[in-house]
Amino acid sequence: MRTSAGDRKRRRRQAEGLYELEWALCEESVSDFVYGEEHDLFRFPEDTRSAFTKEWVDVKVLQERGYFG
Repeated sequence: MRTSAGDRKRRRRQAEGLYELEWALCEESVSDFVYGEEHDLFRFPEDTRSAFTKEWVDVKVLQERGYFG
């Protein structure tokens, strides 16, 4: 499945927005995710799987796990 440049830009904006939001929540100690400093990413708390970075997010997995709409 090929994605358009517009889709890639939209997903990148989603990743950046989510990253910034979770970073702010992390600073307040209320984030639902675990921050991995070594790789600059957020992980799911129940496992070591990457949830998102500033450049990448899998919205489908976040939705399946109840983190998105």
